[in-house]
Amino acid sequence: MDLVDSMTKIFPEILKRVVRLLLPLLLSLLAGALLVLAAGKDPVLAYTRLFEAGFGCDPGPGRCALVTAFQFATPLILTGLSVTVALRSGFFSLGQPGQMLFGAAAASWLAGTLSLPGVTDSAVALLGAALLGSAWVWIPALLKHFIGVNEIIVTILFNQIAFVLVGLFRLPRVEVSARLLPLLPGTKLSAGVFVALLAALLIYLFIWRSVRGLEIRTHADAPRFGRYGGMPLHGPTLIGILLSGALAGLAGGVEVLGVHYHFVSTFSAVNDFDGLIIAFAGQLHPIGVILYAFLLGGLRTGSLVGLQISSGIPRELGSALIALMLLFAATIRFTRGKGDRRQKVYYF
Repeated sequence: MDLVDSMTKIFPEILKRVVRLLLPLLLSLLAGALLVLAAGKDPVLAYTRLFEAGFGCDPGPGRCALVTAFQFATPLILTGLSVTVALRSGFFSLGQPGQMLFGAAAASWLAGTLSLPGVTDSAVALLGAALLGSAWVWIPALLKHFIGVNEIIVTILFNQIAFVLVGLFRLPRVEVSARLLPLLPGTKLSAGVFVALLAALLIYLFIWRSVRGLEIRTHADAPRFGRYGGMPLHGPTLIGILLSGALAGLAGGVEVLGVHYHFVSTFSAVNDFDGLIIAFAGQLHPIGVILYAFLLGGLRTGSLVGLQISSGIPRELGSALIALMLLFAATIRFTRGKGDRRQKVYYF
């Protein structure tokens, strides 16, 4: 009887969370259908071609869009997790592009100069990418917590500084022994996808199932309660911020080792604020981040091949769908906290 009562209480809450997670996607698809109608096209046909081109599989090697969606989703998961951890720590970071650059630079240098046995090369390169990405967010974190400087402005400015700094160095190509080789012939889907999924699991366990994670979330949502409860004032939050930078740096390292095999300053799968879009739409939770990273990865391919090439609809519709997801996700999050003064709505 107790089990039945527990399930009766838990199921409505689970259903509510699933609805919140999928509602931005459904609303954006409805709004996108209106845009397609305004262009004089059939929305059903347009969406059919969009999702076939983004998530379908054709016979033959290298022709499975589903694999490409997973490839694009790999760095998107890591940047989405980076934003999620930052926001859960009470730190509105927009510095993921700069942290990715430093992560990519570290991975490229380590993987191009070291010669270690087995998979040690790639492991050390990824560790270096995470550490350098974490180091790059350290200064904005200190400025925020000890001087009160607005972190949004500082992290955006640090992105531009990162572009200048990494351009001063000539970085070697990645050695073959350090590369994350494709899991399937004719694709760029590498073991990096397992790194991203493992990172999502570890972030969930740390933020939601550990004492330090509770301290991080408490300081972000109810800082006065944390102080009066005797929790450390700066330590937990700074740990969360550094972890956020490490995840973004890891995203840059995975791109270099598994896709390009040399340093790049622009990433094909990630735009500047994709992590923010994925984190918002995913309700600041690793499961939601994985879901929307995969959707965004498929939409990138589908909007070009399925819309512009096959249907004659501008590929900007895919970008519009992504923007609408962010808009509806943000609206839902902010509306939930309206009128509740105890909830710090800005940081969710």
